[in-house]
Amino acid sequence: MRPFALAALLALSACTPSAPEQDDREPASSPERTARPTLATAADSLAWRIVEAAGGLDAWEALPALRFDFGAELDTGERRPPRRHLWDRRTGRYRLEWTTADDAQGVALFSVTGVTGGVPAGRVFIDGAPLDSAATRAELEAAYARFINDTYWLLAPLKLFDPGVRRALAPDSADAATEVLALSFEDVGLTPGDRYWLRADRATGRLVAWSFLLEDGAPGAHRWEEVVEVPTPAGPLRLATRKRAADGSRSILTPVAAAEPDSVAFEDPGPRLRHLR
Repeated sequence: MRPFALAALLALSACTPSAPEQDDREPASSPERTARPTLATAADSLAWRIVEAAGGLDAWEALPALRFDFGAELDTGERRPPRRHLWDRRTGRYRLEWTTADDAQGVALFSVTGVTGGVPAGRVFIDGAPLDSAATRAELEAAYARFINDTYWLLAPLKLFDPGVRRALAPDSADAATEVLALSFEDVGLTPGDRYWLRADRATGRLVAWSFLLEDGAPGAHRWEEVVEVPTPAGPLRLATRKRAADGSRSILTPVAAAEPDSVAFEDPGPRLRHLR
């Protein structure tokens, strides 16, 4: 779960992509569901309430493609150029666009399935020109780390039953309005030594804040705000698009939208994704 820094502004987090699934509602167009996870502990029950408050894993599994940005806004209102993501969840095809330090446009086209040693198969272009093999490998490794990191900031409430996630209650951190779920990890992801504490609203189960201590010692705390609904064939996902630092100094912005898989988007070497906000 190695975080990937955004212009040295952010102490970020990550976890492994994937998800199990949810309840008994399934339109004909939805994929086959896996079994509901066993809720063996009070921590499991709280985790399931957080999952359901985010729309549920049936909705997540029914979403064919996802488009989102990952950027930062300072307390001055200044925004840094975001990374732009497009994920074909049926095939694992992925498109990542970013602006380099010298204002060039990077595009990585790769697959998030069958990754070997943290390096996916794929191609990388800078201003439309392909990189050589050594540079491509380095950029693909960085692109995969960005995928891991950025999707976790967006999708953490849906990933609580991923393989290798350990769940526990943190009653000493709870209050009258919220409950706290503590997460640690087995030997999974890029930084398995990271720790997270997810604060959920007692009445709704909605994730309202998190804090973390990364394995490199970097702490962080953010409020999860500006929830939007993302339509899927199995009902809407409800995802927070602003993670505001507890000290108010900056926000992580993750505007998101449903998308339709588009083969051209996973072949085009030039930038094509518009900022979502």
